[in-house]
Amino acid sequence: MGKRKALVTGGAGFIGSHLCNKLIENNYDVIAYDDLSNGSGRKNLSKNIKFVKGNILDRKKIKTVFNKVDVVFNLAVKPLVMSFYDPEEVVKVNDYGTYLVAKMCVDSKKKLIHVSSSEAYGSAVSLPMKEKHPLLPSTIYASSKAASELYVRGFEKTDGLKMVIIRPFNCYGEFMRNDVYGAVFPKFLERLNMNKVCTITGNGKQTRDFTYVDDTCEGIMLADQSKKAIGETFNVGQGKETSINKIAQLMTKKYNEITGKEISCKFKYTRSRPGDVMRHLSDISKARKILGYKPKVSIDEGLNRVIEWNIQKQK
Repeated sequence: MGKRKALVTGGAGFIGSHLCNKLIENNYDVIAYDDLSNGSGRKNLSKNIKFVKGNILDRKKIKTVFNKVDVVFNLAVKPLVMSFYDPEEVVKVNDYGTYLVAKMCVDSKKKLIHVSSSEAYGSAVSLPMKEKHPLLPSTIYASSKAASELYVRGFEKTDGLKMVIIRPFNCYGEFMRNDVYGAVFPKFLERLNMNKVCTITGNGKQTRDFTYVDDTCEGIMLADQSKKAIGETFNVGQGKETSINKIAQLMTKKYNEITGKEISCKFKYTRSRPGDVMRHLSDISKARKILGYKPKVSIDEGLNRVIEWNIQKQK
């Protein structure tokens, strides 16, 4: 039996590039499909990955790679920050793009692992947040991710699409860019490197379930490897709640330990971002039980890895 063949849309993005590399390490053949409009770039992809440059809305172009794979991991997305200045493009790519991918999976009889977002939940109304938590999105981006799930679910009900939906919580790690919404880690590191004041939006008490990127990708990959996962939705997170203030303090402390510097924790607070969620904490018991998912990297270890990578990048 040959290798399992996978297509990753958005394969040059932050999570997408890490997922492509993890799939290669786990004996998949991988095609990364990306238009390079807002991804981390081809430089982060393993040389064993076939790259196809193309837009998710280019039906003719993407159709050429569908027949060559067994499973499609859909990570093509326009970021949250874009929904504030170009919401139509966000809806077009995140919603109609997902519709096209799901439709082609139906037509070519491919399995679909659709990667949504915990943003679709909005702020927590109950904790920890189970998959049945209501979807109360507070931005156009979050709304587009919630809607994308409904397209996938619709194809499952009407056409028998084999699908799994993954809702990742706040993912961080190497290759993360500092010009995207909510990029707490790279933005803080950039300011620490310059010994300048770091900006925190709101009061810093808002919490996130920060999850190291390799754990996120492990959960996404496992969704393809369990027959019991088909038709289900899974949270993929760390299962721990950490405030932005705490992250800022931890990052400063670890930065000083690793670099030998003595930078003080200097922060200024600005007004809250539009639609910013206040609390997030994932319930990952379903993913543990069905997928065998178990996050391995603590926030302490993850911060060490990100800071050390950032320091190497500066050299």
